[in-house]
Amino acid sequence: MLNELILLRHGESEHLLQGVVGGWTDTALTPHGIDQAKRTAEYLAEDTRFHSAPIFTSDLKRTSQTSEWIAARTGGPLVKTPELRELNNGVAKDLPKAEADKIRVPPTQPILDWIPYNGGESWKMLYSRIEQYMNHLDTANIERAVVVSHANSIICMINWWLGLSSDTHLQNIMYDIRPCSITHLKRDEDGCSRVVRLNDVCHLQGAN
Repeated sequence: MLNELILLRHGESEHLLQGVVGGWTDTALTPHGIDQAKRTAEYLAEDTRFHSAPIFTSDLKRTSQTSEWIAARTGGPLVKTPELRELNNGVAKDLPKAEADKIRVPPTQPILDWIPYNGGESWKMLYSRIEQYMNHLDTANIERAVVVSHANSIICMINWWLGLSSDTHLQNIMYDIRPCSITHLKRDEDGCSRVVRLNDVCHLQGAN
């Protein structure tokens, strides 16, 4: 059973600066993003609890690059999977935001079932995908792990950890998740699920 998790968003990626939609658009880290990943790797390497802890990451470039720096410094085995990807943006993948807006499907109710782009996912579909994968990790013989993923996916992971899986919670509870921010989740001895840190970027202070 998982008792401790580090959730880490990827570093700054090229699409964020190019005005291109994110989601399954597969861009690499910017030079600044690489610096963020290196700083984060050095920070995590100082915490002996996570030495050799397994690292589970989305298979998109920006997360894979970030996780590879982490694995190199902590010595943890690296597992890449499409199950930890960001919300699937379907036909909007790789498009400039202005072009994507032209093919965006108008919102429908219930909003959690709305799929903004043909071939993509709704928030409920994303949550279901993330929930299924996290349940898999929770039943594996793993006590602590690092997960490198994306902002919306990490929001789903936090809600999963806290047991906030109802439609109301998915729609009304959100979190800021900045590039290379650390969210630390832990279970107490009595089984209480805690958020120790949320969206923490103190380790990046001084970065350009």
